This record gives sequence, C-alpha cells and structure tokens, in this order.
Amino acid sequence: MKKIMNKEILQKDVKLLELNNSICTKLKSNKIETIGQLCNNTRKELRNLNFVQNDIQIIIAKLQLKGLDIKGNEY
Repeated sequence: MKKIMNKEILQKDVKLLELNNSICTKLKSNKIETIGQLCNNTRKELRNLNFVQNDIQIIIAKLQLKGLDIKGNEY
C-alpha cells in the first residue's frame, strides 16, 4: 500500500511540498514540475541548477516529511 501511495505522490505537483517562492521559481525555470522529477535529481544536479545548499536542505527536508528523498540520498 505504501508503494502505491509513493507512486501517486510522485506524480503530484511540487507545490504540494509547500516550498518557498524562490525555490518554486527555480524549479519551474528548470522545468521540474512534479515531485517525481524533483526526486530524480542528486545534490550535485540541484547545485548545477543554481540551488544553494540551504535550498537543497529545505527540499530534502520537505521530501522526507512525505517519506521521499532525492536520488542518491540515504538516511
């Protein structure tokens, strides 16, 4: 059941994560619209998209609250 829920959430808009406006703007300008697209990025890939470390930490925290994480991140 949990895998089904995670699969459904991956298709949802990143707005569901309630990220701040500057992060949402950067995501949109990089054509990252769904939570699944966001999860498919590594820290390095996010840095290459001009996200600062603080932005990345916020993104990771919001994803982890939903039981998700970015690619290559283990906790």
